[in-house]
Amino acid sequence: MTEAIHVRGLRLWAHVGVYEQERRHGQWFELAFSLGVDLGAVARSDDLSQGFDYGRGIAALQEQARTVRCLTLEHYSEQILDALEACYGPIPLAVEVSKCQVPVPGFDGSVAVSRRRRWG
Repeated sequence: MTEAIHVRGLRLWAHVGVYEQERRHGQWFELAFSLGVDLGAVARSDDLSQGFDYGRGIAALQEQARTVRCLTLEHYSEQILDALEACYGPIPLAVEVSKCQVPVPGFDGSVAVSRRRRWG
């Protein structure tokens, strides 16, 4: 897939983590996702009906974040891919989900998981 829509910097409050307090209280995650789609028709016509509504995916992930409860970023990323597939069908999808504050003493960075479905 050579063309894609990329959504970056989506911040979500979700209840994901190995530690009980992470799942109970929640924490910030930052997501990026890509939809592998043919952009030619909408690029030529400027007709919204021929494009993909990335707002649907954003809204679906915002809603999902309110109810998700799991231990690992890997499982959360799988649920994100499932939600995007429910919105857009079986198209190439990619997601990167980052935990903004990692509970590792002396570490001030982030940790991310990157996953793809049907991406060449």
